[in-house]
Amino acid sequence: MFNAHSDRMYTARAEGFQEIRVPLHNVENAGERTHGTEESSPSSSEVEIRDDGTWGERDIGGPVNFRNAMLDYEDMRRELTNLSRTRSAGQKSTKSTGQHSSGLKRITTAGTRRSQRARTHEPEPDVEAQDGEKPEGEDGDTEEEEDFQLGEFLKDGHFEKRQEGRSAKKVGVVYKHLTVQGVGATTTFVKTLPSAILGTFGPDLYSLLSRFIPALPQPGGSGEKRDLIHDFTGVVRDGEMLLVLGRPGSGCSTFLKAVSNKRDGFAGVEGEVSYGGIPAEEQIKKYKGEVNYNEEDDQHFPSLTVEQTLNFSLLNKTKKHEKGDIPVIIGALLKMFGISHTRNTLVGDAYTRGVSGGERKRVSIAETLATFSTVVAWDNSTRGLDASTALDYANSLRIMTDISNRTTLVTLYQAGEGIYQLMDKVLVIDEGRMVYQGPANAAKKYFQDLGYYCPERQTTADFLTSCTDPTERRFREDFDGPIPKGPVELEKAFRESESYREVLQDVDEYEKMLHETDHADAREFKQSVAEMKSKHVSDQSSYTVSFFRQVLACTKREFWLTWGDKTTLYTKFFIIISNGLIVGSLFHGQTLDTSGAFSRGGTMFFSILFLGWLQLSELMKAVSGRTIIARHSDYAFYRPSAVVIARVVQDFPLILMQVIPFSIIMYFLTGLDVDVSKFFIYFLFIYFTTICITALYRMFAALSPAIDDAVRFSGLALNLLIIYTGYVIPRPQLLSQYIWFGWLYHVNPIAYSFEAVSTDEFYNRVLECAPNTIVPRGPGYDNPAYQGCAFTGAQVGSLSVPGSDYLSTSFNYSRSNLWRNFGVVIAFTVLYIAVTMIASELFNFSKSGGGALEFKRSKAAKQKVKAASAPSDVEQGTQHRSASMPTSSNETLDGGGEEEALQEISGSDSIFTWENVEYTVPYMGGERKLLNKVNGYAKPGVMVALMGASGAGKTTLLNTLSQRQKTGVVGGDMLVDGRPLGTEFQRGTGFCEQMDLHDGTATIREALEFSAILRQDRSVPRAEKIAYVDSIIDLLELGDVQDALVRCLGVEQRKRVTIGVELAAKPNLLLFLDEPTSGLDSQSAFSIIRFLKKLSHAGQAIVCTIHQPSSVLIQQFDMILALNPGGNTFYFGPVGDEGKDVIKYFADRGVHCPPQKNVAEFILETAAKGGKREDGKKLDWNKAWLNSQEAKNVLNEIERIKSERSKVEPTAQAEQHEFASPVASQTIELTKRLFIQYWRDPSYLYGKLFTSVIIGIFNGFTFWKLGNSIVDMQNRMFTSFLIILIPPTIVNAVVPKFYQNMGLWQAREHPSRIYGWVAFCTANVVAEIPIAILGATIYWLLWYWPTGLPTDSSTAGYVFLMTVLFFLFQASWGQWICAFAPSFTVIANVLPFFFVMFGLFNGVVRPYSQLSVFWKYWMYWVNPSTYWIGGVLAATLSDTDVRCLPQEAAYFNPPPGQSCSQYASSFVDAATGYLINPEATTNCGYCQFSSGIEYMQILNIEPNDKWRYFGIFLAFCISNWALVYFFIYTVRIKGWSFGLGRLFGFGGKLVGAMKKLFKRGNKNGKSKA
Repeated sequence: MFNAHSDRMYTARAEGFQEIRVPLHNVENAGERTHGTEESSPSSSEVEIRDDGTWGERDIGGPVNFRNAMLDYEDMRRELTNLSRTRSAGQKSTKSTGQHSSGLKRITTAGTRRSQRARTHEPEPDVEAQDGEKPEGEDGDTEEEEDFQLGEFLKDGHFEKRQEGRSAKKVGVVYKHLTVQGVGATTTFVKTLPSAILGTFGPDLYSLLSRFIPALPQPGGSGEKRDLIHDFTGVVRDGEMLLVLGRPGSGCSTFLKAVSNKRDGFAGVEGEVSYGGIPAEEQIKKYKGEVNYNEEDDQHFPSLTVEQTLNFSLLNKTKKHEKGDIPVIIGALLKMFGISHTRNTLVGDAYTRGVSGGERKRVSIAETLATFSTVVAWDNSTRGLDASTALDYANSLRIMTDISNRTTLVTLYQAGEGIYQLMDKVLVIDEGRMVYQGPANAAKKYFQDLGYYCPERQTTADFLTSCTDPTERRFREDFDGPIPKGPVELEKAFRESESYREVLQDVDEYEKMLHETDHADAREFKQSVAEMKSKHVSDQSSYTVSFFRQVLACTKREFWLTWGDKTTLYTKFFIIISNGLIVGSLFHGQTLDTSGAFSRGGTMFFSILFLGWLQLSELMKAVSGRTIIARHSDYAFYRPSAVVIARVVQDFPLILMQVIPFSIIMYFLTGLDVDVSKFFIYFLFIYFTTICITALYRMFAALSPAIDDAVRFSGLALNLLIIYTGYVIPRPQLLSQYIWFGWLYHVNPIAYSFEAVSTDEFYNRVLECAPNTIVPRGPGYDNPAYQGCAFTGAQVGSLSVPGSDYLSTSFNYSRSNLWRNFGVVIAFTVLYIAVTMIASELFNFSKSGGGALEFKRSKAAKQKVKAASAPSDVEQGTQHRSASMPTSSNETLDGGGEEEALQEISGSDSIFTWENVEYTVPYMGGERKLLNKVNGYAKPGVMVALMGASGAGKTTLLNTLSQRQKTGVVGGDMLVDGRPLGTEFQRGTGFCEQMDLHDGTATIREALEFSAILRQDRSVPRAEKIAYVDSIIDLLELGDVQDALVRCLGVEQRKRVTIGVELAAKPNLLLFLDEPTSGLDSQSAFSIIRFLKKLSHAGQAIVCTIHQPSSVLIQQFDMILALNPGGNTFYFGPVGDEGKDVIKYFADRGVHCPPQKNVAEFILETAAKGGKREDGKKLDWNKAWLNSQEAKNVLNEIERIKSERSKVEPTAQAEQHEFASPVASQTIELTKRLFIQYWRDPSYLYGKLFTSVIIGIFNGFTFWKLGNSIVDMQNRMFTSFLIILIPPTIVNAVVPKFYQNMGLWQAREHPSRIYGWVAFCTANVVAEIPIAILGATIYWLLWYWPTGLPTDSSTAGYVFLMTVLFFLFQASWGQWICAFAPSFTVIANVLPFFFVMFGLFNGVVRPYSQLSVFWKYWMYWVNPSTYWIGGVLAATLSDTDVRCLPQEAAYFNPPPGQSCSQYASSFVDAATGYLINPEATTNCGYCQFSSGIEYMQILNIEPNDKWRYFGIFLAFCISNWALVYFFIYTVRIKGWSFGLGRLFGFGGKLVGAMKKLFKRGNKNGKSKA
């Protein structure tokens, strides 16, 4: 990393030497860098060392400090050195030790007291030793073997390996004439259900095939290409940082991706990019992990800890014999970035609690540092961080670049001045064109010389970006001559400037240097990369460790992941054991005679299938981790196929642990043959079949672009495996008659397992004939010689059947195939794994490129899309790209129009006050106070900013004031005009969520109209509400994109929509906003705040939290309410011009704000540090505020407001309504919106129709034209029964949809009182009805007619009605489960219970007469599927005759001299069935059933049950809908938990107590040891 050159450079930089090329931007302050020989701490006036840089968390985490980082780094180097010495002592002879080690090793400063524990005896070196000077007693030569070769770990310029004083591993980046092209329009029409259905047979199918067959041209590849970035040339040398600036959408990310060689998703890349002379083509093949692109989002596995995340990265970058050094490096990385305290904290994500956002950012940096790459591009990495955190982050990057001689490229939004000063070069992009590139310190002057004006206190980065923004740019008044405006003119001006010539000269010099040194850098780079690799890795490979080691590391991570998500693990075991018990008890008490044979088959079938079915949850894992795996593959950590194998390796023990309890419960509870070899064969097949099905699911996941496709394909595959196992339809029938799909039997691994376990169970078993299957039976028939057994495989004159005969006759199975079948299951497993490995290597489904704007089909939108896709000339080459940006206000509205629109908005004169507001929440058994006696007021026309560090309680206060807290205890007085809040308060206020929650499928206009129609008073006519929406759209400058869908908007436009939705409601009292500028670039942030300022001038009262305000933004606010953690106020008062009132408050208490300092940052830093007065006393700002005159003034003002305003008569109002609109109009509007949502989000409806079509086709054509034999009767039953396969797929689709809509309603639309629970339930229920009817019709047509069931209108019509009811039933079933369950995880885990009960306890798999008493008298009768199947069978079997096939009849011989009818007629008359050959004298054939009615008796069904069962099933459907209303009201509105909270609480306590016991046991064990 560091070497002689770099530490000399470091020292000389500190001095400010001219001959060193790169200036060191001081990290600690923007001024001069001060050094003393001994570095006594300088006075605060000289330099203020930023030791307070925490990442949004005030009380934890150390700062990122340049010196300290260097020293931590140095400590690590020493430790590694010692390790290396001990390791190599026996191998190497050390040479003379007098002349050693690089100078950096001795750089020690005052800041290093803490790291000088063992080094006090070392002489202090002269830090300021100049280039060429050596501190006394040191020789410049270094000893290669002496010190630890850090490069072998940090792969960043070996400490000791030097040639001509340069680092061995450093390459600059040169890009020449770089042009990147994208394809496709920037605007499209939204894809609706019809286009999705048509697409199946055309475009979608083709695009899927083109993915798998590279020879086919890519779809859309022929469209007009457009330049994303145009003709860029430049160089970034090693040790330099380049800042890339531009508005969102201008091409910053595209440039970073192109330079870091991530070219997927672009239509074409022209020009050349090289790394120290290594061309891009060679880099991607051999040095993939050396050039990295770090994306904007931090994506990590949430259930890993920080240490595990870094450990894993290092495992894949460290040679085997150096693994001992990994802990040292992790420790150093954590220290270096001030996150040592998070070592064992989960990384977390949006759904899993973990480290804070800023800390997660640092984990990303540390992980990227662990890749030891040479060139890194960082994309907008400070998003969502507050100002001081962002600066810390940039400091970290500077440290990284300096320590390891990296080449660093960064793009940032809202980059403060401190960050800007750390940069060496800057590149400004405007709509894909390079309008400036050069030294960072010359950029401002360059634009000023062009005629642009930079306002006071505007940061340089903001100024540079604003020059490319038509609405923000300002020009110098004293400037004569033309000023270049717009991307084309600015690019032309730059091309003609001296700055551009300097860029070209820089490139030439760099290339010349490369040629002169004969690419020495590249050669050394290649050599050091080769030396890094394990000995089993080829030189052509990008990877550091062998494939075997990659698999080991990934396996380790898989175990960490499973263990990190214990809840899922425990739940899975709970489901397995409980379902094992339930199903075991269903099959409990099977007889050993022939009557138990069929249900024994059911036991076997369920045993092999159940665990595999549960493994469906693996799909989510396999798909969700893909983006992380793709990134790691780019970092050259491991091949994606290594993860595939690692998951299989993890499956072996994990599935074993699942199979053990399940197989033991099932085997012994169902009474299978107690024989050790039989049990182990049963166990073995369950185990390997589960592994096989898991591999099958993962194969579909690897081949599917999205989770929806994966679930659809896997669900379909599972259903086919079930149908074609040979249990539902016996194998001989599958293979002989049903030629349609019978061949699927051969490719079905479950079929082979089923044959194996069945032959295993019936092997050596003789089944006695059950009394009710002996024919003839009864009085006078007692001679076994003249009786037969009505059972497949029975011999004439024998009342017992060998198990093997039964199987060979019924199923054509043989035990001799046992081990062949085992081999086939293994072979399928290997095949699936191999396909998964190949697919994971070939396909990358992670998304790339910016999305297009989607419009609904309307005339205006059609013109817009047409204009966007028209070919464009050079001048207007990228004009249409800015369609997505709002036009400037003067184009949209003239001044008068805007004033008029604003006047309509103005609120009331009411004033909202809050006094002594407190808020406590239950926390770990006790209580925690989040707000502490907060006072304040919001007046019309005044904008109040809520400020404070992360976790201070800003959002909590906002939620409390807006009456949105659901838990906890709120105290204090919140009054309007001195009166308590009425029911209309929430309706009279607007609340803009930070997360911008909207229905993504609505257009902007629809979203605003929905809000206006339902939230403005019911007395206002509809036309007036719509007209008001028009003025709001104009005011928000969204006219151009009003028909665009909300889901495709950029961050700023979505923010505007959020504000618009609240304004459309005409909040007459207050507008609350939570972090309206978070995630925006500085221009967008300013335009949002400027818009709010306009509103407040019009008389709107505004309260708004803000966390990253620039000095320009904070000026827009009238008052600041600043909080410290714990919800303590430390300032509430006016901002004042240039912040003078705030500055005065702090100055009066001895803390002064430096000139040019951002007031907002000053407030936060002062409060966070505590601050000291000039006399050295530490200040507690919370107390200081409580005791101040200003605080007393606030309380006096509140009293004055209360007394004055309470005298004003409130406006006379009719009765108060909680909701503005009546329930009927709420329901109509919401239903309309839901239908549009379903229509524009076709994957949901398409998935439902797909299921109906596929299962319908397979069911209908597998049971093609059924006959009248007994097997056909069974098939008639099963073909109806197979509708049971549909609910798992449909319910799993309904649940997320309902959950998502419910989430939006609970989070935003109900608290804002837009619509109530009745409207919500009704709309959701009604929206499901049409698709249920359509799905049912398609399924019925495809299934009913091909199977040859009765076609008379009454039967067919009845079955159609029942099918429609079934589809309505399953949709509402999913909805009520969702309404009731507390979380998504609970739903996912509860569903298997429902499906098992629904499918198995209806008398099909186990006939009613054989059910155990426990289930027989309640479960059977409360199961809805009992009535559906009963009703359908009663209708379809009543008028059917049964005609036995010869092999189905039971044969017996009559006594000599009697014909069959003479001998058996009395038996046949009394029993069911008929004789096949009544006149014969031998081999009498008896058929058990003569009609469908007789067959139904064994199923406990009567023909007259038909309409009774219809009524009962209809009642179940209606009760499902009633349950949706009931649970939404009780659980979501009233907050009931039905005792489940206590139950879960008790369970939690029980588990906690167990854990304590175990821990205590461990401690005792340890202490004894």
